[in-house]
Amino acid sequence: MVLPSSRAPIVNQLVVYKVGSADEVYGKTGIAHFLEHMMFKGTGTVGPTEFSRIVSKNGGRDNAYTSFDTTGYYQTVAPDRLEMVMRMEADRMANLRITEKELIPERQVVLEERRMRTENSPAALLGEAVQEQLYGRHKPYGMPISGYVDDVKKLSVHDLAAFYAKWYMPNNAILIVAGDTTADQVRKLAEKHYGPIPQRKVDPRRRPGEGASDLPQRVTRADARVAEPRWSRYYLAPSYHKGESQYAYALEVLARLLGGGETSRLWNNLVVDRKIALSAWASYSPSSLGLTSFDLGVHPAAGTPIVEIESAVGGLLGKLLDDGVTAEEVERAQNQLLAAAIYSQDSLQSGPRIYGGALGVGGTVADIDAWPQRIAAVTPAAVVAAARHVWRADGLVTSVLTPQEGMR
Repeated sequence: MVLPSSRAPIVNQLVVYKVGSADEVYGKTGIAHFLEHMMFKGTGTVGPTEFSRIVSKNGGRDNAYTSFDTTGYYQTVAPDRLEMVMRMEADRMANLRITEKELIPERQVVLEERRMRTENSPAALLGEAVQEQLYGRHKPYGMPISGYVDDVKKLSVHDLAAFYAKWYMPNNAILIVAGDTTADQVRKLAEKHYGPIPQRKVDPRRRPGEGASDLPQRVTRADARVAEPRWSRYYLAPSYHKGESQYAYALEVLARLLGGGETSRLWNNLVVDRKIALSAWASYSPSSLGLTSFDLGVHPAAGTPIVEIESAVGGLLGKLLDDGVTAEEVERAQNQLLAAAIYSQDSLQSGPRIYGGALGVGGTVADIDAWPQRIAAVTPAAVVAAARHVWRADGLVTSVLTPQEGMR
């Protein structure tokens, strides 16, 4: 996939592997993320940590990420350095060396990263508890991307090598290059460097078609590090690829209409009119191989009880289901979504990530190209029908983050 842009003399290469933490099994969680770290530990021709050092010496920058469904590696360099990073990326796709010498210290780096990003963040810890309750304990999406600490401590060279051999191959990867180049140039370089790497059989990826069996649930975390409470709710929802996917586009419009900024229903009612909240939001991301969630949350104003927030939100959701939404609201939400998509695709970083995220879970370029038309076709009736499908008591988790002394 090539996204040409001559706005600046730079290019961005992104390689997305169709594997993420949701492809792990309990007992070996965290392996996708750990392998992401080990991908920087060298091959027969590039020494440990040399990959990033070479990119930096050539004026570029690089990084990587692991999600539930995909793992990505990207570099931003001058156009005449594209072949260099493509050669190195192809090299570690086929020839990664995983050794005990590099694994042992990197395990500590991985665990420290988890301590900093998750264990030092009450909100992140609560988020992991919500995922587990919503999708099910030890189920895909119910286990943390960084893995359970006890699992990470036991992962071996053999475990990582087996995971690498199972998933890292050209026919399980997507190459996206954006920037000051052409499709013909990229094709020639890709055929030269990725083409010779042998393809192998890829196991099908599976995701459950349902969430946890004991919903609804409520998760509360009281923590001395929390200064002000937060209230959130998460509803199991279909994605583009799992569940009643015909509701996906309407749910995107619904999330924007309900909680997509300072013109949304939640914000106007709770923040502006009633002044019981400092902020309010809703979100929905359908680019998932399995089910996803429709989320909403509120930062209560000082002195506002959580129970009042919960009652107010419940009233707003009920009113939307009973009275519907206006054509003007839907049109405004559609315009906001379309504008945001245009801006994001214009970026050398976010544009490839959008395509990589979609293609990495089975979407097509045609799906991405048709997205504006599908969003524009959503009607007020479709928005209400989508809300009615998702906002069910047997598919939700409510979460409360509160200071140590208890809910205010």
